[in-house]
Amino acid sequence: MGGSHQRGEANDRATQASEEETLSASLEDYLEVILLLERESRVARVSEIADQLNVSRPSVTGALKGLANRGLVAHEPYGHVTLTDEGLAIAVDVQRRHLAIRDFLTGVLSVPMDKADAAACRLEHVLEPDVLAHFVSYAEEHGVKPGSAGTK
Repeated sequence: MGGSHQRGEANDRATQASEEETLSASLEDYLEVILLLERESRVARVSEIADQLNVSRPSVTGALKGLANRGLVAHEPYGHVTLTDEGLAIAVDVQRRHLAIRDFLTGVLSVPMDKADAAACRLEHVLEPDVLAHFVSYAEEHGVKPGSAGTK
């Protein structure tokens, strides 16, 4: 009976570790914004991230600490923010999902760009992973681009 109890505790610890490794929608948004800012000017600044996400600078600083602890960003207090290789991979995936949904909404459903962009930002975090994979696959296979009405 002791072995069963130990396995249960090990499973509980593994589940907890897995949940801690999963990024929240908010933290994924931070990575995506940092990616966009890095592409514009090679680095991101706390003030720019705050402006893009419409949050306070202390909120950005707190999020960056969490992302740095996970090894996803490099950030020194009052310094620039850059993505690590692992952070970059996640950010690129988040952006890919966002663009696929946005382009589907604009290109296939003719949703205006501003509404499609806002909806994509929310949908990319709430859709089940397999449903999201279908969106991305459809958009990529059909060459869906904003305003393309689903044509190649």
